[in-house]
Amino acid sequence: MEMLGSSLLRTTTPLLRSSSSSLFPGDRPSDLLFSHASFPSRHRIGLARRVVRSPVAAVVLTERCVRTEAEEKPVWFKVRAAVTVRRTKQEDLKESIANQLDAFLDKMGKNVVMELVSTEINPKTRKPKTSNREALRGWFEKKNTKAERVVYTAEFAVDSSFGEPGAITVLNRHQSEFFLESIVVEGFACGPVHFACNSWVQPTSVHPNKRVFFGNKPYLPSQTPAGLRELRQQEMKELRGDGNGERKLTDRIYDYDTYNDLGSPDRGIEFARPTLGGEKMPFPRRLRTGRAPTATDSHAESRVEDPLPVYVPRDERFEEGKQEMLKAGARKAVLHNLVPLLVASLSPESHDFKAFHELDNLFKQGLRLKRSLQDQLFHKIPFVSKIEESSEGLLRYDTPDIITKDKFAWLRDDEFARQTLAGINPVNIERLQVFPPVSRLSPSVYGPPESAIREEHITSHLNGMSVQQAMEENKLFMLDFHDVYLPFLDRINAQDGRKAYGTRTIFFLTELGTLKPIAIELSLPPVRPGDARTKRVLTPPTDATGNWLWQLAKAHVCSNDAGVHQLVNHWLRTHASVEPFILAAHRQLSAMHPIFKLLKPHMRYTLEVNALARQILINGGGVIESGFTPGPVCMEISAAAYRDHWRFDQEALPADLIRRRVGMAVEDKTQPHGLRLVIEDYPYATDGLLLWSAIQSWVETYVAAYYSDAEAVQSDSELQCWYSEAVNVGHADKRHAPWWPRLSSPAELSSVLTTLIWLSSAQHAALNFGQYPLGGYIPNRPPMMRRLVPMEGDPEYEHFRADPAKFFLSALPSLTQATTFMTVIDTLSTHSVDEEYLGERPDPYTWTGDGEMVEAFHEFAAEVRRAETEIARRNADPARRNRCGAGVLPYELMAPSSGPGITCRGVPNSVSI
Repeated sequence: MEMLGSSLLRTTTPLLRSSSSSLFPGDRPSDLLFSHASFPSRHRIGLARRVVRSPVAAVVLTERCVRTEAEEKPVWFKVRAAVTVRRTKQEDLKESIANQLDAFLDKMGKNVVMELVSTEINPKTRKPKTSNREALRGWFEKKNTKAERVVYTAEFAVDSSFGEPGAITVLNRHQSEFFLESIVVEGFACGPVHFACNSWVQPTSVHPNKRVFFGNKPYLPSQTPAGLRELRQQEMKELRGDGNGERKLTDRIYDYDTYNDLGSPDRGIEFARPTLGGEKMPFPRRLRTGRAPTATDSHAESRVEDPLPVYVPRDERFEEGKQEMLKAGARKAVLHNLVPLLVASLSPESHDFKAFHELDNLFKQGLRLKRSLQDQLFHKIPFVSKIEESSEGLLRYDTPDIITKDKFAWLRDDEFARQTLAGINPVNIERLQVFPPVSRLSPSVYGPPESAIREEHITSHLNGMSVQQAMEENKLFMLDFHDVYLPFLDRINAQDGRKAYGTRTIFFLTELGTLKPIAIELSLPPVRPGDARTKRVLTPPTDATGNWLWQLAKAHVCSNDAGVHQLVNHWLRTHASVEPFILAAHRQLSAMHPIFKLLKPHMRYTLEVNALARQILINGGGVIESGFTPGPVCMEISAAAYRDHWRFDQEALPADLIRRRVGMAVEDKTQPHGLRLVIEDYPYATDGLLLWSAIQSWVETYVAAYYSDAEAVQSDSELQCWYSEAVNVGHADKRHAPWWPRLSSPAELSSVLTTLIWLSSAQHAALNFGQYPLGGYIPNRPPMMRRLVPMEGDPEYEHFRADPAKFFLSALPSLTQATTFMTVIDTLSTHSVDEEYLGERPDPYTWTGDGEMVEAFHEFAAEVRRAETEIARRNADPARRNRCGAGVLPYELMAPSSGPGITCRGVPNSVSI
């Protein structure tokens, strides 16, 4: 339509206007041309194509004659771009003034300039064909528009030999950045061309070069059209940077560095922390910021402390919805932490919980100050004085799910065991293969490796079986945190108010498919190297004193479990280990690469989440050190797990289930997922396999569309550079490990991609979004223990026996420690309003120009929905006692969808919190 209606009009009308007489009397010049409305819409593209492909005769009119030139000349025509810019919902005064200034400057010519780039080369210049440069229209006129998304336009003139547009350049001559969401160009014979931008465009005063955005059509490197090859390389070169200098907040540069910014040695030796990454302490690499070294340690990078922003590439920063969620969490944290701090500082006797009802009151009433104290202080503190008078100084915490259905469930052994299969850390339970269990630590340092648990401790709990028979019939299971903690216990227990053991717990699988704990071993390191360790074994109690000792032992197991969950399974195995693959993707895969398009939703927000974690969570003196038993050695435990146990080839769900001491599953090709679970009602595994299978099928379909054979994978230069850099640079300390998967066939590529998407989505969700619902009630899952389990003859044993409940509570985190921890995991368990869940994309029809893959993605989304329906069915099945029953919480951490807030369900596409 544009070619027939506008293009010929442009070339012919001036000539017609110069004529003294009409070629056809009675006809207007425009009647000689096909108008836009002359044909039904379904015919317009076809007509346009025919004009492009047919020779064009230029009609030249003079006053006396009409001459037709037979030579073919390109026809100029116009195409129209609709440019969507997303505005900030809540502008501050500074932003509002800047936007108004940009609108007036735009009117004066300081505007946004765009240019189309063809996929073809101009044979004369050997450069890509380009349109004319055009300014974006409507910026001044729409300066007061209140909509979140504003659509501007631009019209480009191109000739019929232009070909298909493959890129568009944008030059921002305003004073401020703006968020360019998308561009749609219409008027070409190929149909609308979509550019999914989703990027902040900096002004030329910050970034003088043009920004380049590619169309949504995917191209492997070898298939890149000639007109886009140079731009493809140029864009990736800019994203890689040169490795020098400090990064600015407006930069878009992705590079690697070690974790050398966790400590603050300039504040004193107690704030120094070792560098994670390198020969001494292997660890994955993180995003480089390039800040200056500290004054006292040239190898440590200086820190940027909260609330100042830490660098991540501009497009990786949280969008407004996520920012609002975090701000709301911060406001809630201030309120929730203020009263406990006042209570603890003004009433020293209130430092610890004295009775369980004080814990319960956090959720029923909040913390109460004496009315006189409230009147004296609250109205003198401006922020707190805003609390409604009707609240009577009460600040309630949301009730965690774990006590909503059964307030006393956490006390029961079956619930303690159930959470190893359907709790927030269901990935450490393993099948017992050797009895007694044996340590892998050096006997010369840590003493004899055998566990102190003997057959006589557990034989009465085996339903008449011997230990050997129970192992052969897959009835015995174990949580083993002995080797993780023992090397660090001397340093942990030397701290005031922190006490820990290296624990082992043995479970028996009942006929109902549930587990029951039958022995707990508590180990301390030897006094001198080579000496026997202090080991203590507790079994299910038969009297009142034994019951409280057993509860204390379970609390120490839960504290071990909480530390390993947070430091190893959550932080290391999802956040930290995935980051190098994200950095490499941005550096080595073009935005046009089909694999980049596949991975893009699974990389959202992760770099900023990890940067914030370095700033306030895993740093020296941060939330993790303050809230968990290991304290300053927290990240050393994480690094030791990476050094000794982390293997990418075993991070896939099936491999992980099989590896756990010849573990929780065995290979069985007759089963739907190619394996058979040893415990049939294992909610994490059964639901996880549904999502794993959906992801795997989707990835295999996608990979097969672009790689027909091994040669196609091996010859893809960008793909090979991506994987090589992620391994050799991002995981440099493990680069020589023999277990790294090869990337030489479509099957191997599918396996690597499936694992990465699994870790970023379902695995992270299973380990994250139940933190407050299951851990917000501190006795159920104490992150820190402050007392060891007393023994007869100990000075505090009589205190324990006189008031065991008070002693138990005094072993848990204090009032301020507990409430601080609760406010943090409250935020970490919250979905933001802009969350994107598995099977969703914000642009489900235009994220790729490959229509077949759009359809394949919708089939993947349908499979995810079917998995969600099956999970709901399982949660209503009374035969599945680990997820259904009186007072039993359903297992929904793998249920893909969720609303905003704390829901204990929902699988976002990425590590987004």
